[in-house]
Amino acid sequence: MPPAPAANRCDLWADSGLPGVLLMHADFTSQDFAPHVHDELVIAVTEEGGAEFDSRGIHDLAEAGTTLVFNPGEPHAGRMGRSARWRYRAFYLDDRALARLAADLEVPAALLPGFCSNKLRDPAITRALQALHEATGRDASLLARQSGLLLALAELYRRYGSAPPRLPQAGAERSGVGRAAAYLQAHYAEPVGLDALAAAAGMSAFHLTRCFKKQHGLPPHAYLTQLRLRQARRLLARGQGLAETAAAVGFYDQSALSRHFKKVYGVTPGQYARAVA
Repeated sequence: MPPAPAANRCDLWADSGLPGVLLMHADFTSQDFAPHVHDELVIAVTEEGGAEFDSRGIHDLAEAGTTLVFNPGEPHAGRMGRSARWRYRAFYLDDRALARLAADLEVPAALLPGFCSNKLRDPAITRALQALHEATGRDASLLARQSGLLLALAELYRRYGSAPPRLPQAGAERSGVGRAAAYLQAHYAEPVGLDALAAAAGMSAFHLTRCFKKQHGLPPHAYLTQLRLRQARRLLARGQGLAETAAAVGFYDQSALSRHFKKVYGVTPGQYARAVA
């Protein structure tokens, strides 16, 4: 007898660091969504397999690597169709999340555009959204998750919005960026959020993120990771344990320290500690 089809799986969660955003990871072998609407903006990235969908009087396919976007209140339907599997990651952004995004982009909320097309073939956008979605279920820092969502959505609107917003250009802004860097240096062991960092800089979150990278060569969350790793090396050299070091410098846990440490230095924290002992 042929093996029984795998059971459908669907996980839905909220990230406390991303107010107004729900996230879903679905893996379907059978599913039929009746025509419906969402109050939220829906962004869905197909990872494997695919599905058929109907919207705006058009019937199309959501293949692996494509991104679907449905404006709030836009009717649509979906089904497995000819595919044996449909695995995808979705974001649901309500009015709070969209208002926050507009403020970060320095755009009046009423002028935040919609999207003219439901299906996007853009590998860079798809990879960014997928990586961001995966990060919410791992040990990525609060600053990384918040800035990742902001930058991904800004690029999505810039490329595909019905009336792309005019986003501020990254300039020198040395004083504001300097204040942000000083804030990170003073608070590296804390769960630094994008709002607090932007307030310290006296700049909008989006403008700060781009100007910071232009000046330092790293976005704020990567700069924060470097500060944490630098201090971790000092503590390990003094003989402090791995778990205690991870907590002292602000990493989620020991595995997060190990992952970032090896990614940057090529060795594990344990190897480094033994070498300098």
